[in-house]
Order: sequence, then structure tokens, then C-alpha cells
Amino acid sequence: MTSAVSADVLEQRDIAFYYGSRPPVDDLRHFDQIVIQPSQVLPHEKAALLKLDSLIFAYVSFGEIARNSEDMPRIKTSWSIGVNPAWNSLVMNMNDPGWHEYLLEHHFARLWREGYRAFFLDTVDSYLIVTAEGKQREEQETGLVALLAEVKRRFPGCKLILNRGFEVLDRASQYADGMVAESLFHGFDPVTGKHAPTKEENRTWLLNQLSRAQNEFKVPVTVLDYVEPGNWAEAEKTAREIVKLGFMPWVANGDLTWLGQGRLRLAPRKLLAIVNGSPAQQMDHELFRHAAMPLEYLGLALDYWYIDQLSLPIEPLVGRYAGVIAWLGEDSSISIGESSTGRYESTCARLKAEVDAGLPMVFMGHLPAGDACRNLIDYQGELQPTTRALKLGSAGERLGRPNTAPVVGSGTPDIRVRDRNEAWLTLSDGDKLFHPVAVGAWGGYALHPHILSESASGRREWLLDPFSFFQAALRLPAQPVFDLTTENGRRLGIIEVRGDRLFEKDEHGVEAIDRLRAWVERNGAPVTLGVIEAEADNEERRSKVRHLASMPQVRLASHTYSHPFYWGVFEGKTDANQQPYRYSVFMDGYAADITRETEGTVEFLKSMAPDSPLLLIWSGDGRPGPAALAATHKGGLPHYGGGGLRWQSGSLSLADLSPALRPTEWGTQILTPLTGEPLFAQLWYGEALNFGKISEWNRQLDSARRLRISSISVHADALLHARGMELLDALADEQRKENTLSIWVDEYVTRARAFQTASVARDLNGNWMLFGDALRTVRLPASEMLPEISTDVVGYSDRNSDRYIYLARNHAILKPRREGQTDAPVLRLLHASAPLKSWHLNADGTATILFEPRGDVTLAVPASCLLSSDGEMLSAVRQGSHSLFNVSTANASGEFRLEC
Repeated sequence: MTSAVSADVLEQRDIAFYYGSRPPVDDLRHFDQIVIQPSQVLPHEKAALLKLDSLIFAYVSFGEIARNSEDMPRIKTSWSIGVNPAWNSLVMNMNDPGWHEYLLEHHFARLWREGYRAFFLDTVDSYLIVTAEGKQREEQETGLVALLAEVKRRFPGCKLILNRGFEVLDRASQYADGMVAESLFHGFDPVTGKHAPTKEENRTWLLNQLSRAQNEFKVPVTVLDYVEPGNWAEAEKTAREIVKLGFMPWVANGDLTWLGQGRLRLAPRKLLAIVNGSPAQQMDHELFRHAAMPLEYLGLALDYWYIDQLSLPIEPLVGRYAGVIAWLGEDSSISIGESSTGRYESTCARLKAEVDAGLPMVFMGHLPAGDACRNLIDYQGELQPTTRALKLGSAGERLGRPNTAPVVGSGTPDIRVRDRNEAWLTLSDGDKLFHPVAVGAWGGYALHPHILSESASGRREWLLDPFSFFQAALRLPAQPVFDLTTENGRRLGIIEVRGDRLFEKDEHGVEAIDRLRAWVERNGAPVTLGVIEAEADNEERRSKVRHLASMPQVRLASHTYSHPFYWGVFEGKTDANQQPYRYSVFMDGYAADITRETEGTVEFLKSMAPDSPLLLIWSGDGRPGPAALAATHKGGLPHYGGGGLRWQSGSLSLADLSPALRPTEWGTQILTPLTGEPLFAQLWYGEALNFGKISEWNRQLDSARRLRISSISVHADALLHARGMELLDALADEQRKENTLSIWVDEYVTRARAFQTASVARDLNGNWMLFGDALRTVRLPASEMLPEISTDVVGYSDRNSDRYIYLARNHAILKPRREGQTDAPVLRLLHASAPLKSWHLNADGTATILFEPRGDVTLAVPASCLLSSDGEMLSAVRQGSHSLFNVSTANASGEFRLEC
């Protein structure tokens, strides 16, 4: 392992301690130093941690062994000199050669082989518990220093942080790259499990020791303090006090399983989504089908948790998640005396501690039964649904309930909240009140049948505004949210052609691939073509594919080997109506083979288009099960397809629009923004060329909110239709007029996958730390911040009430403009038609810009700015408050100089 910080001193490098399981690698990368318990980390998690630019410290108990440790069978009792009753552990003899060798071989050497190059040494001074001053203690200290020296000798270049060890600093400081001391302001009692302030005399003594270590011995100091999970006010206050004293802070719980407060605090953007069933049923779940899309728009990435298969983690959820949402099936309770218990009692009891710590909880569909769940939500009444007719009492303005929505009584649970101000929807039967939608201090709920309506054709409509409801119920703060629809101030746009019947001929004998090539030449925008390998079954056809792929506008993707239509067959499903459509390319002697359909097409792709990035476009229903996803993940093949709009009839319904991502334990499937293959077939073949609706839907998804990129997805054989070319021309022309930033599908997939891994933190000065990976845009309410243009921030633009801020790199620091600077910064990019390759602020106040090749480039800057290329000023067209520059392809790949 190599690290960007391994050769430097560790002073002023932010640190986090996390001893729990499931380390949140994407969040932890905000810290320069990360201390973990290797025994809690799975191999793939360890590999991900060691790939970070952060320095990963493996925990090593230097002076004690816990009685329940897996080491105990190999430990000789003669190596111990006493007991630490607080932790029920053995205190080891620091002068015993046997203990030295055991530590060096069974801990340091093993961890070194696993890739760790830094170690956090705990229990360094445990010998003080059982030894008196004098010769015995001196022997322990001599052995301790000798062991430190031997670690440094055997593992050259390793970094060591010591937990205390003040008594040996005069001899050990040469081996210590850092020092940690616990409980300067707040401590933790492992016996009682309580957190409490430390005594003043202890604090004074410890502060003197820390100052001596840092000032006299030049050892960087970290102070580790303990408060209850979720006590952010005290954690931040304590961190500020520690920083003021000149030390690096980390404030967390006593078990170090809470992602607490240092100089940085994580701003969670993951939502724990609790659902029934199994991962194979994910795409049928109501939470996935309906709630995930608006939650994504609000900036939240979902972490699905299948509660029927696995209990909730024991580590604190607060600090790791922005909240919890559950959409569970209907539950029933069992009465025992005056109490009742339900299926999810243990889950509710576990979540109660999180809600008490400030983590918002949202229930959709049904409330779980039982006393623990009632205690969590604190409602009155019973879950038994009424069969009576109800009248509308009141509907909160934020509910966004359609005026035409009928009042549904039957099925409404007989519950109400104690504080009527929390009710967003109130119904009445004359005697009783019913509150099926409410938002309170603990979170919120929205219950059937007051979430969605469904027409006879299967079309669904929201009966509430999901954006407003989730924003309020999850108490989402005003923080930057990553946006996967926009880049450099422009809406992203894609054109994908799926190679179904790519070599079919029209009545004139012209193949679809020839018509496609002519269209690509005329259109000029980036096009992604998914090829079904089995259709390119001879050299003539493969030659045509190579020729098309050689065009600069074209990138190839795999559209599988034989185009399975119904992916359920690989999971043993036997839907009789779907079986005849298992494959669109029928071949004698070929049986279903998941590997051949997925990663088995990579070699074909490479032979057709060596320069095209790898991508698999799912065929047919686009619903791969775990086995197909696992095969694709094993082959390292990014994948796309499935999802999109579930359209039955009528106008576009957001309740029938899938999310952009399907996160699974086998990787993230990126779903089609608008039209999957079943919908394409409905619109193109079965609905008399209603494919023109795509134009209308693309506009609707960019109206009040920009919910989707601009998306055109067609089958190759559409070009064989008399109106096919004309319709495709119209759609592409509309995309051009909209001034989209056109990208290939693999580029969209890279950006969308980054949405699941992107992370946000905030420092004590109020600056935002952003890891966006491939995402280059964050969104904030325009009233929240006017950003400072920097080496990380290129520009911004306002749309409706939102401000879209453009980032220059993967890891960016977003700062508000300095106090007193209220005018908009002049030097900035307003929009551009190509992705940024680099942005650099020069010492003379100008900026150097380089774009990725995309043909001609159009960009806009404030009207007072000048743009030059190769020393020549470029001419601009003045449009109100900005200047528009059109740069030809020949000049677009060079450096631009922006001067304002």
C-alpha cells in the first residue's frame, strides 16, 4: 500500500476512529487518518480502505489481552502481570520476550502482510495499573521502548500512534508519529456504559501532559473524547475546545462505533431503506418503485436493508444515515395481557434509540403493530382499518393533495396523533378523527390508501407531494446535494440505439445498420449502440459494426449475447406468458448461460471497438436477478437498462417513474432515464408511433424540477419504418435546441454510479467538503449560498429557486463568498456544451480552461469577460448579461484563457 500522507508528519491531519463493522468507506475518505479494528473489517472492505489516499491505522492492543479474545488459547499465563477489571482483560508483561515475539509475529507481521502500514497502539501504559513505582515499573518501561524500537526496525516506514505513554516520552518520542489521549473533557465508563464530564483535576493534569508531548517532544496530539451518540451540540462544542487548545479532535461514543465530530463532521446522504422480502424482489417493492425517485432528487442514496433476512446493525445509525424509511407489509399484533407484540417489535425497539438520538424515521404504507412500535411513533387509536365513509377535515398546504383526489374512507387506519399540528391530513366520520399522514418530531408517516391512487389501466398518481413530505419528515438540512442531471450549467443528454434487428432489411433491401450510419453522420451528437453479439454472426456483419464503431460520434456497448427477454428464467421463474420470449435471437444448441450473456461478450466488444469503454445494456425486461448481477459484477462490467417509466395510458405520472439507480450488493444497476425496452415496444410497435411522446415527457421532466437528463432511446429497426428517421431527427433536433451537454451512455452510467458513493462533510468553519467522484454538479437553494470561485468551483447558475454549482474535480471544497462580498463573482463559467477536462486559476486573476473533445464547443461567461485561445481573442455574441462563444471543432481541444 502506498499513501499520499505516509511520508509526512501526521500533525494537522484530520482523524476518525471507527471500531464497528461495515465501515462506511465512502464517508471515511474525508479523513486523512482512519483508525479501524481489523477484526471487524471484511476482506473487500479492507481492500477498499487501503485504496484510499487516507492512512489506515490498524488497532493493536499493545499491553493487554481481552479474556474473550481469539488470542487467548495461544497466550501463556506467564506473560501476564495482572488484570484490568474495567475491561476484564489481562495486563501483559512489557518486558517479556515471549509477549514481544507474539505481538510482532501474530499481530504486526500479519497486519503488515495484509497491507497495513500504520498501527494504533492501545493500552500502552496498562502496566501502570498493576505495578508500583520503582524497579518493577522501570523494567516495564524499558521493555515497552524496546518493543517500539523493534516494531520500527522490522517494519520500516510504518507509522505508530500511541494511546498515552507519557511516562516514556523522553525515550519513545523518536518512535511515535502521533499520540492519542482520551477523556480530556468527557469520559466513558465501560462498566456502567455511561458518558460523563471528566473531573477538573484530571483535565488539568492531562492537559499539561499533552502540551508537553506536543511542544517539548514534537509529537502531534489527538484528543479522543466521548459523548452519547447524537449529542451533536456537545460533540461540536468539545471539538472546538480541543482545536482551540491546539490538538486534533475526535468526539464519539465510548465504543467508537458512532461517526462523530472532529474538525470535520460527516453530512450523511445515505438513507437506510427497510423493506420486506429479498434482493430478488427489489424492483417490485413499492419503496423502490415509488419513493426512491423523489428521494434521489432530494440528494439521498438508498441503502436497502431486507429486514426479514437480517436484523438491524448494532452500531449507531445516527451520524451514518440521514434517516430511516420503512415501507413494510401489513402487520398484525398478538395481545398478551394488556400489551401486544408484533412482527417488528425488535426492529421498533432498536429504532427507538436512534429516534431518541435525533435520527428521523419515516413509515410508508402501514405502521407496524405492537407496543414497541406504538412507543416509537406515539400514536393514539388502533391500526384496525375503518370501513366507514370519511369526510375531509383538513389537508395541510405542504401535503400538495390534488384538488380532484377523492376522499377514501375504507381501509384508513383508526389512528391519530396527539398533537393535531403534526397531522398533514385529517379525516372525520363525525365522531372520530383520523390522521393517515403526519409529520412530527420523530419523523413522519403516510399510510394507505392515502399515498397513491391507481386507475383501471394501472396508472398511479401521488395523493401527496412526495418531495415536500420527505423533505419535512426526514428534516433534511440545507446542504449541497449531488445532481446527476446537469453539468457545466447544462442539462445532460444521451442518445442510445439498441441493436435489435440491426441487420434487418427494409423493402428496398437496405439494412438498419446502414440507415443508422447515415443518420449518425448527419446528426453529429454522441451515440451509443448496443450490439447483440449473436446477430453479428458473420464477417460481413462484424465488418459493418467495426466501421460504424470507428466513427468519432459512436461508442459500442454489449446488448448481451442473445438478447434474453425475460431475465427471470435464470432464477428459475416459469411465467408461462413470458417463456416464449426468452430470447430474440434463436440458435440451435444454445442454452441459457448467464456468463455468456454478460461478461462473456467483453471479448467481442473489444474486437469490434477497442477504444470504447465497456458497458452492458440489459435486454428485454431489464430485470436481472442476483445471479445475473453477480456475473456482471464479477466481470467488472458496468451495466445499464431496465426501469424507466411504467406507462399504461394518459399523461406522464411521476409515481410510475423508476429511480435512476438500483443499488445491490452485486453493484449498482443504472436504470434508463425514461424508456426501457417494454415501453419502447408499446410506443413504437403497439401504439401507432406514439414514440413522439418522448419529446413531451423530456420537457415535463425538466419543468418545475429537473428530474431527469434528456434521453432518447430507440431500437435499430425503428429506422426501417417510413417515419422512423423523421421522428428520430425531430427528437435529436429538439435536444440540440435545448442546449444539452451531450454525453455517451457509459459516461452517464459513470456519473450515476457515483451518486451512490458520493459523500459530503462540513468543517468547523462552515465549508463543505465534497467527494463527487464523476459528478460535477451540486444543487442548493439559491438563498443558501453564493459560492466562492476557486480551483475547485468553476461557476454556477440559478434555475427556479435552485442554484447549480459546478465543480472542477472529484474532491472539492465549497466555500461561501467571504463576508462583505455580496456581489456575484465575475470570473466564472455560466455554461458550456462539453465536459471540463481542467480548470486552473492563475496568479494574475485569470483562469485556464480545457474541455474534453466534443466537436464544436459553445460556452457562456459574464459579459465583462474576455476569452482567448492560443493568444488570440475570440469573438462573442452578446446575450443580455453574458457573452456566448462558439468555438469550432478544430480549436475546441486547445486551452482557453478566461479574463474578467
